[in-house]
Amino acid sequence: MRSYALILAVVMLFGACAREPTTTAELQRLGPDNVAIDGYSPVSYFERDKAEKGSPEFVVLHEGVTYWLTDAVQAEKFAAEPQRYAPAHGGWCSLMLTGSGNLAVANPRSFKIVDDRLLLFWSGDFQGQPIDGLRNWESKFGDAGEERELLGRADRAWQELLSGSKKEKVVFFNPRDAERVNDARRAVGEKTYE
Repeated sequence: MRSYALILAVVMLFGACAREPTTTAELQRLGPDNVAIDGYSPVSYFERDKAEKGSPEFVVLHEGVTYWLTDAVQAEKFAAEPQRYAPAHGGWCSLMLTGSGNLAVANPRSFKIVDDRLLLFWSGDFQGQPIDGLRNWESKFGDAGEERELLGRADRAWQELLSGSKKEKVVFFNPRDAERVNDARRAVGEKTYE
């Protein structure tokens, strides 16, 4: 009887600590104007191999997230296949997810297409030193198989965040990132990150 009570207490404790699953839209990193990828067009990464600002004139809403595209043709392509073009890991830094499993603000100009998926990386100044997130990503593997393993780690961490089994924690490497992200959250009435 005593062991049954102990098991029941443990189950109740873990049940009380479990978080509700969340959606990609709830974890999506939004930039200025509450737009994904800081307003960069997701289609341009795939079709033009560059980070290119979209326009509020060509808007597509996907799973509650707003995307800007460069023109009507891109808007049609994105609307037809949003899962193909939307950034992996909610637009957060894919590399940060592979280590700590925490979220870091990605720089839309630091990107790579891997297995037809858009990965974004944090890049900027940290303690006075320039950091290139894409270069750091590429230093972590020797071949495509190892890169896929790294991507798998990021995917598993992202799924833990979505499932609610891990609480999201945002790491800011500089005050400018914190200000940008929190301004966007305030604009839609959401709680800011610490």
